[in-house]
Amino acid sequence: MSPLERLINESIPDGTYGDADHRPWTPAEQLAHRLDLEAALEGWHWQDDPRRKRNAA
Repeated sequence: MSPLERLINESIPDGTYGDADHRPWTPAEQLAHRLDLEAALEGWHWQDDPRRKRNAA
């Protein structure tokens, strides 16, 4: 599963990462999650972003 697919399928974050016990994330798990999110969003942009239109004018 790609990082984007995992992000789309993810429920509202409850502090778990890949398991069902509701323990706090470790720093390594937080870092892995952040890197996955950054990879999923790499190069993404909102085509209707009004800031882009304002800056282009």
